[in-house]
Amino acid sequence: MIIRSILTGLAASAMLSCSAAAYAETTSHPPQIAFTANTSYPETASWSARQQAFFVGSVRHGTVGRVTIDGKYAPFITDEKLVSTVGLLADDAHNTLWVTNSDPGAGDRTQASTQGKLAGVAAYDATTGQRRAYYDLGSLKPGSHFANDLAFDTAGNVYVTDSFSPSIFRIGANGKASIFAENALFGEGNGFNLNGIAWHKDGFLIVGRYNTGELFRVNVADPKKVEKIELPEVLKGADGFHLVDDQHLVVVQNLGVDRTVELVSTDGWKSAKVVRELKSEMSMPSSATQVGKDVYVLNSRIDTLFDPKAAKVSDFVLQKF
Repeated sequence: MIIRSILTGLAASAMLSCSAAAYAETTSHPPQIAFTANTSYPETASWSARQQAFFVGSVRHGTVGRVTIDGKYAPFITDEKLVSTVGLLADDAHNTLWVTNSDPGAGDRTQASTQGKLAGVAAYDATTGQRRAYYDLGSLKPGSHFANDLAFDTAGNVYVTDSFSPSIFRIGANGKASIFAENALFGEGNGFNLNGIAWHKDGFLIVGRYNTGELFRVNVADPKKVEKIELPEVLKGADGFHLVDDQHLVVVQNLGVDRTVELVSTDGWKSAKVVRELKSEMSMPSSATQVGKDVYVLNSRIDTLFDPKAAKVSDFVLQKF
């Protein structure tokens, strides 16, 4: 249906891959990209080589903006359906921007009817900002919901974590949304649980549980098969993920830890070890995205949004990892 119409333009995608590779080889990226966006509090930044910009969300305003490499911010999407834009993921091959829509209670459009219940995903044209599709994932299951992070596979399926429900949703390439996986390891619906997610080409998802710092391997063919990944330490506040390649995963931690770590696994993600870490320049780092050969971490400062005594801020930074 709608998703099938998105999955077009393979020839253009091949050209894009070539141009993106050339960009990575010839461009030197700054150690930090500072930008100003009026109290927007972006939770996620996702780089698009095709658009030559980062897409950033807004927990407060429920909008999407664009940030260039030289730190210029410009509004991009204003959609009345969006309360707080949380996870963003640019799919350059299909010129699509995926956005999760939730209501943690700090947005301009927060309402009692949606706070802690909203779980939506929208797909937009990454050039024009026109909405292509919208999915109400919260309607699939009663109770509390918070659509958080997302990942997609090469078949065109999109996977979405729910932080308030022990569930992973899937939006199929045919446009049908469903509950993909549920497991007691994901939490019992109390607290802030599932968060970061990454799809691995060997047929599994890597997901993180924010409050316990655990990581899990979820079999795509049999989602009832969930295995805990053995780690040398719990990764408290594990938020955004970026899978660099088959063996290297970048995990962004906040919840007072405020650092980014690189994990390496040599056994198919049955276990992993920390090989590198970097403290964040500002508070509440929350997502990671790749620009050429470099990875940038967004310092969201969202802690000041939820602190009623803190001054609200408009300055944010993308920090090279």
